[in-house]
This record gives sequence, structure tokens and C-alpha cells, in this order.
Amino acid sequence: MKPLRLLESRAAYLCLLPTFLFVGVFLVYPTFEAVRISFLDWNMRNYYNPEFVGFSNYKEIFSNDVFIDSFRVLAIFLGWQLVVLQGISVFAGYLIYLLGTSRFAGFIKVAFIIPMVIPGMVSTLFWLFFYEPTNGMLNVLLGTLGLDSWQKVWLGESQTTAIGSLLMKGFPWISGIGFLIYLAGFQSLDESVRESARMDGASGWKVFWAIDLPLILPQLKLTTILVLIGGIQQYGDQYILTKGGPGYDTTVPGLFLFNNAFNYGKLGIGSAAGVTLFLIIALFTVLNLRFMKSRT
Repeated sequence: MKPLRLLESRAAYLCLLPTFLFVGVFLVYPTFEAVRISFLDWNMRNYYNPEFVGFSNYKEIFSNDVFIDSFRVLAIFLGWQLVVLQGISVFAGYLIYLLGTSRFAGFIKVAFIIPMVIPGMVSTLFWLFFYEPTNGMLNVLLGTLGLDSWQKVWLGESQTTAIGSLLMKGFPWISGIGFLIYLAGFQSLDESVRESARMDGASGWKVFWAIDLPLILPQLKLTTILVLIGGIQQYGDQYILTKGGPGYDTTVPGLFLFNNAFNYGKLGIGSAAGVTLFLIIALFTVLNLRFMKSRT
């Protein structure tokens, strides 16, 4: 019967064949190729004759201070995204939920969603101009207010100002996708439970912490793993705004990978870094599957 079912569904499988080919050629094959290259000494000197060096590339990256320190920098950005960005998005979604179906609520929803349709590159370039030391909006504003002593080379003066400037990017830090997920979660809540709590004398703050927030735990779990996976891979802001500087002070693992593979021509080192990130993300994915299944 099973072979017969396969024959009956052959049209559906033929329709899926282009998708399988695309995934195989552009996703699966590059992954295995990156693993293979990570065991080679492949750079611009021996581009046409790479040498097998085993785990030497892995030993090199894990003895590289820049690569090791990049995880500390990455932890700062991930912590900021999880605590600040997620927290603000939760409260924004909750406040819009409390507004109900009013016109003002609809206007606010559109205002929060509009940035999602703006290309990320446009937003990043805006912040690059905002922090520009000579004619940038921030230093010009400080000069206009007579605060010349506060003017800085925000993206290149020190690690503190550079990382701080990157963290400030995207103010007021409301994630469009996270906002929509949380808003949908709040809107799916059973209003009768909230009404019962109010009748028992629970304050609005108590209702939020004891009832509403625990009930959107699945959405919180989902967005948390999405932030972790996306944050580990991300390096575009650092590349465009600071080039990983000053020095290597804002270099994250993704930027270390990119620089070694494409700027320095060290394809083996870059692939080893990429495989390392792949394994870390795979670990987070496995943990997420268990985390999502848990009830607490």
C-alpha cells in the first residue's frame, strides 16, 4: 500500500522537487563544504592547492584572543537584546492590547510596524550618519545645546562609546516581529480569567505579572530562541558602523568569520569559525526543542 500511496502522491512530490533541489544546492551542500574546508590550510597563497591540516584551524581560532574576546562582545549584545529589546517589546504589546480596538491603538500598531518594511541597511546607514563625528546629528545637536565637551567620536573613540552607540541603535528598541507576536499572544488570552482576578481585588500590575505574562510563556520561549539564533549570526551592524573597531573591541564571531574568509583570504580559518558557530546554534536549537516542550 505504501508504494501505491507514493505513486498517487507523485505529483505533489514533483512539485516539491525544485524546493528540495534548492535546499540541497544552496543550504545543505555549502554546509558540508564548509566543514571540509575547515580542515584545510586554504588561503590566497595556495588557493589552487590547499593542504589538509586536520584540526589546526580549530586550534588556531581557539588560541586567538580576538576570536575568544568576540564571544564576550557577543554576550553583551545578546544580553541587551534579551533583557531590553524583549522586555520593551512585551510592554509595548501589552499597552497596545490594553487600548483595545480604538483608532489610536490602530495608529500605534501601524507606527510600530512601519519600520519593518524599511530595509535594514537604510536604518543602519541612518545611524552611521547620526554618529558621524563632524557633521553627524548627535554631535551637531550637542554643539547647538552648548555641550561641546560631550561631543565624541562615538563609533571609534573607545570600546565603551562604540559598544554603547551600537546598543543605542534602533531606539526605542521595539522589535516589530516580537511586538506582533506578543500582541497576538495577549489578544488570545481568556478575558474571563482577568476579570475574575480584578473582582478578587488584583491590581493591574498584579494581573500582568501573575496571569497575563505566564500565559504568553510560549511566545516568550519562541522569541527568545529566535533572538539567540539571529544574534549569534548577526554581524552587519558591527561591520557597517565600526568595522569591528576601535581595534577589535566590537568584533563579534560572525565578523571574525567574515574578515578571515573574505578580507584576509583565510578560507580555512573562516570555515572553522563558521562551523563553530553552526555547532553553537545547533546546540541552542536542541535546547530550545526541549525548552518549548516544557510546561514551566
